[in-house]
Amino acid sequence: MNDGNAKNDKIKAILKSNVMLVILVLLLIVFGIMSKNFLTFKNLMNICTQNAYFIIASIGVAMIMISGGTDLSVGQIISVVGVCVAIFMQRAGFPIPIAILLGLILGGILGCFNGFAANLLKIHPMIVTLATMTMFQGISYTISGSQSFFNFADAYKNIGQGYVGPVSVPVIIAIIIAIIIHFVLEMTCFGRFVYATGGNGEAARLAGINTRRIRVIVFALGGILFAISAVILTSRGGSANSTIGPGTEFDAITACVLGGVSFIGGEGKVKGVVIGCLILGVLSNGMQLIGLGIYVQYIVKGIILMLSIGYDTYQKQAKVKKVTSAKAAA
Repeated sequence: MNDGNAKNDKIKAILKSNVMLVILVLLLIVFGIMSKNFLTFKNLMNICTQNAYFIIASIGVAMIMISGGTDLSVGQIISVVGVCVAIFMQRAGFPIPIAILLGLILGGILGCFNGFAANLLKIHPMIVTLATMTMFQGISYTISGSQSFFNFADAYKNIGQGYVGPVSVPVIIAIIIAIIIHFVLEMTCFGRFVYATGGNGEAARLAGINTRRIRVIVFALGGILFAISAVILTSRGGSANSTIGPGTEFDAITACVLGGVSFIGGEGKVKGVVIGCLILGVLSNGMQLIGLGIYVQYIVKGIILMLSIGYDTYQKQAKVKKVTSAKAAA
């Protein structure tokens, strides 16, 4: 009997820790039944390719959230970098690698600015990035002159449109970045400092961790990942303008919370973020195939975000009650 109970408890624990993966599989099955075109390799690869830039941006947001912050300027950083990379190539005449490198540096600088501003003003990064979101969007429109940029070189478009065998280049880039960030967060001292800073900033500071520096570095790394997303997004679409990017921040936060990243920091895994992104991607693609419009998708995503935040709050409260009960029993 005890062995049976232990086995059931083990199964429940596995399902609880992989609930989002189970939901993803169920969505694949449901949409596969509702649309004969859904579970084809071409469509599944299309979902992954379309969401590759989104996965990279969401990983950047996840790092910031794990450190105890939030970045609402994601889409605007993508907008600024996308426009600037296009200008570097077409107007300044820089080679493609140099233009991309300058774009990544710019993304890092914008992210760094967010981190420094939050530290300087000593207010929550959500408020700071709410302000910089507007600033960066204004900068993007000023630089672009509200114009669109087309006719990119094939070498640049191949970044977003190319394939290596049956797998698209954006998917390969997303996989590589996911592996690297997973390693950084899980296997390095810096990663442990990020979790500690988000989990209990004051305790981390008293333990000798420079939490202010950690947050600035994380924002800078996030900015670089947003810049990579901008390159993939503009190269895949074959154009760049100031409207490309804004709105990504809310989907990214939804994917992060859905994937188990805590709103108050200190918790989250890259694997969960990727699964959260794929759930949103599958929902969008599946609803399109069965004839549901974009506005219905907005409603569904909003409901998912609310439920995810509610579930995160419930888990936090349950943990607090468990710790309180344990202390009272002791």
